Amino acid sequence: MHTQPETVRGTDRETDGDAVDGEASDRTFESELEELVLRAFGDGKEIEGVWDLEYDPEELPNWTVTIDRKDRI
Repeated sequence: MHTQPETVRGTDRETDGDAVDGEASDRTFESELEELVLRAFGDGKEIEGVWDLEYDPEELPNWTVTIDRKDRI
């Protein structure tokens, strides 16, 4: 049985916030990331900013993650 992927909001430089198709695994990743950000925020951590994630061995990709607060309270 083939189902259509759910549409999720893309917020990276590639999509500029336009809607993109997402797989179930993308929704799981999104949920886990949301939980991580909310838990860190709830613990009083400074989470807004640009995070460079670098890994060893070199076969693993390095990432830059940007977290921007939308409401600017």
